[in-house]
Amino acid sequence: MYMKTRHGIEGANLFSTMTRFHIHSTYYLVILHSFRNSCGGLK
Repeated sequence: MYMKTRHGIEGANLFSTMTRFHIHSTYYLVILHSFRNSCGGLK
């Protein structure tokens, strides 16, 4: 029982970490895309 509970907690932490990483990656991609578009518009 303890092992199942511990595994569940580790799984939740891993999911939370992956979700956070995915959100940050998307955020940086949006910023990079916006920056490239603004630079392209200035030319």
